[in-house]
Amino acid sequence: MSSGQLPPEVQQKVQKAQQLQQKAQNVSVQKQRSESRLDQIEEAIEELEETSEDTKVFKSLGDVIIEKESPDKLKGELEEEKEDLELRVKTLEKQEDKIKNKLQELQQEIQQQVGGAGGGNMPPGEAG
Repeated sequence: MSSGQLPPEVQQKVQKAQQLQQKAQNVSVQKQRSESRLDQIEEAIEELEETSEDTKVFKSLGDVIIEKESPDKLKGELEEEKEDLELRVKTLEKQEDKIKNKLQELQQEIQQQVGGAGGGNMPPGEAG
């Protein structure tokens, strides 16, 4: 084995670390999107609180805009969506923390194995 080549066990851990980094990035993007939508909903709820009951309100559903019965009814729908998004953001934060912790542990293991193998202090097969 050349000095630049990593043992198979370390290569697997490096590959797993890369996968975890990708997963962390995906979760982060999902969280950002959910937080952005949450901000939009909160803004809309604030606007609806300032409108009178006889004001016509509309909701966009994709390419279609639909008139709603009342500002209160639309506000209720938005508050329900807000609760769902808040729960989603909390779940994504927990998932993000778990992934980061696993990634840190894996990176430490890799550094120990690479450092030990590079220094010649650790006999082959003794790691993990």
